[in-house]
Amino acid sequence: MGGLGFGWRRAGAAGPVSTLRAYADGHARPRALAVDARGDRLYVAASTADRLVVVDLLGPHPRQLISLRICAFPDALAALPGGGVVVSCRFDPALRVVSRASESSDAFQVRAVPTGLAHGNRGLALDPAGRFAYVGSPARGGVKIVALDGTTPRFFPTGVSPQGLRFVPPDPGAGRATPLLLVANFIGHTVGVYPVLADGGVGAALQTIETAAPILALTVVPSRAPARDAVKDGAPRGALLLATHEDRALSRERLAVEGLDSVVLSLPAAPPGAAAPFVDPGPGHRFALNLSERSRDPVVGLDAVAFDEFTDRVAIAGAGSDNLVVARAAALAEEPAVDVGTSPSAVTFLPDGGVVTADRLSDTLSFVHGTDGTLVVTDTLAVGKPERTTRAERGEVLFYSRRLVPNNVATGPLSIYTCAACHADGHIDGRRHPSKRNRFFSMTKTCRGLVGTEPFLSLGKPDTFAAFADNIVATHAQGALDAPDSYDQYPVTLRLREGARWGTVTLSPREVRATLAAYLPRLPVEPSPFEAVGRTALTPPERDGLAVFRDRCSGCHQLQIATGSTRAVPARELERDLLAGRLVLTSARRYDVGTPVLGEDGNNPPSLRGVWAAAPYFSDGSAATLEDVLRRTDPGVPTVHAPENAKRPAALTVPQRRDLLAFLRGL
Repeated sequence: MGGLGFGWRRAGAAGPVSTLRAYADGHARPRALAVDARGDRLYVAASTADRLVVVDLLGPHPRQLISLRICAFPDALAALPGGGVVVSCRFDPALRVVSRASESSDAFQVRAVPTGLAHGNRGLALDPAGRFAYVGSPARGGVKIVALDGTTPRFFPTGVSPQGLRFVPPDPGAGRATPLLLVANFIGHTVGVYPVLADGGVGAALQTIETAAPILALTVVPSRAPARDAVKDGAPRGALLLATHEDRALSRERLAVEGLDSVVLSLPAAPPGAAAPFVDPGPGHRFALNLSERSRDPVVGLDAVAFDEFTDRVAIAGAGSDNLVVARAAALAEEPAVDVGTSPSAVTFLPDGGVVTADRLSDTLSFVHGTDGTLVVTDTLAVGKPERTTRAERGEVLFYSRRLVPNNVATGPLSIYTCAACHADGHIDGRRHPSKRNRFFSMTKTCRGLVGTEPFLSLGKPDTFAAFADNIVATHAQGALDAPDSYDQYPVTLRLREGARWGTVTLSPREVRATLAAYLPRLPVEPSPFEAVGRTALTPPERDGLAVFRDRCSGCHQLQIATGSTRAVPARELERDLLAGRLVLTSARRYDVGTPVLGEDGNNPPSLRGVWAAAPYFSDGSAATLEDVLRRTDPGVPTVHAPENAKRPAALTVPQRRDLLAFLRGL
């Protein structure tokens, strides 16, 4: 899952600034691809440029035709069956339907289709007729069913943070006459399998697949394809392929991280007449292909997967290893990988049998051709500014690359991974992560909006970005047992785009830390999807919630510009600064609030920047929603968030909880 990768800054500001295009920094960060149904055009979502790039595929070499200003942060694409594309935008609730003005023209028409008020949409799928779009809504915990003719959208709940969607046509070979909608709930660690009804609606789940880690990408190998070798036992019914991490709990019993490799799970299609569409033996018993264990060229960070029904091949992009493997499913462990651009975050097959990746952190497209085992990059097309020359830009590359820990291996229980394996999009993964020697387990903490919130982590240390970067390297590089004095002191060589060619830059151990430290303050807080991006004033219920917050909550979650600040924020600036993400909403002390204590005398309170997206809550993940948090909140007792608080009469009135919830959701 490629990150936002930008800083919400303005000159002289102490913290992030949330305005509609504050993320624009000259890079495009392509993150989604779709081939036109006619086969002559490739559509590219240039996310942080707010553009849709259209590429001509018909000439001897691909070339950019046009770059359309399309919406705020195009995030997902789906090709229309009659030509054109649907664009889903992260910071705009409306879809964009893009079509050609005429058969012979390269001019395009764009119309908006509403999906409801909440933005923050993630994931997009279309039915084969192009009548309905299915849009993931993490804010609402479900999927919007959007008729592209503009009629009122429908909604159905699916789970926590739905982000990956796949429409699966009927498969007579598997004895299934009903189309399916697959929904991967990223934080919920589930994949829901739903029947699609004749009116485009969705029925009750036929199956819910629970995994130990988030699903990064998914695809279905149909039964009609000879990819019956997609499963270990050679069953001829096709399979559901899930790209994830290892399907087991994490561990640091032996210091190094275990259980975080890059794995493809294969669930065969069920026999005709079975109640569930796929055979699922359960966590720990599924056939798992660990691509991190490839000895020659590990494929790490499986952000994108595609299947080609014409050649029966699967393409898997390694966003953390900057490479691509294309092969029949049974040969994914053996066929050589090919190096592409930096952080390939999307992949699709081309009409000529080739493959293209969207290389998010080099602003390039890599076109790959050849037979299995002899793949080569035939063209590299820039769709933004490819060069990464500053420390912060290179720190972003390190954050999403396994090159940060180049000596790590996947032998035995050990794992190869990136920072993004736990902090997708710089955020959270909904898992409880172990400390050294498994002394305690705690929920993932976000890396977004760290500016001014020092000290870091639940333990309240380290207290500078330099020390934090050093801590990241020291706790994630393997070898502490064998060489405790030197295991984390190594240079890192980055492969970076330099104009029209690739070059390398080698960073010393000190530069590795300085580079990472330069990037960490730039991870932004994502705007609340419940309100318009760039607003500067609270609504009346939010304003009432702020009053409750100031009176009952701001002792731990301070309304300050930085944890060490002694200057009160002027009343006239308070709402603007809150909505701009400039107030830290934490403090530099540790508290025992009735949740598991991780430090010596308590936990450092988490910042509430972007708290709407941080479920499940508390260090142990014991509160599933903000409503659950408020039900067990009693500011009148020392253990303000203890579970037993929910068993007593509520400390906050119903109106107070309602207004406080509105305030928190808007941060």
